[in-house]
Amino acid sequence: MKQEEVNREVVNRFVEFINCGNRSIGESVISPDVIFYAPTSPDPLHGIEGYFAVLDMMRGAMPDVQWTVEETIAEADKIMVRFTMKGTQTQPFMGMPATGKKVEVTAMNIYQLRDGKIIREHGLPDLFSMLNQLGVLPMPQ
Repeated sequence: MKQEEVNREVVNRFVEFINCGNRSIGESVISPDVIFYAPTSPDPLHGIEGYFAVLDMMRGAMPDVQWTVEETIAEADKIMVRFTMKGTQTQPFMGMPATGKKVEVTAMNIYQLRDGKIIREHGLPDLFSMLNQLGVLPMPQ
């Protein structure tokens, strides 16, 4: 099996993990030494616990959050994934009170894998669209 195919299988299992939050699935596809770049932190997060903290924050604010893979591009040890993320903000999120509003945004993430595990992620969700849908940003008149 080609490396790109193996990486796609790992990412599919990873999506199962982020959609259900099952830590054992996460541990099977994420390296304990993962480095995770997220817009919620000015510095990269290190280690699997940092990764779980970001996921717990998202799932805590939007318990129904689900990611759908729309497109992948794989080359050697990297895979880029374009997701659609949908959820309802029923709890506080990044200092914002719960709005009860539904969001649907795009995220573009790049993963690097080694030995069947994610060792690095650059995550880039469309936070502007999310904040707009949550009614946090003032809209021009």
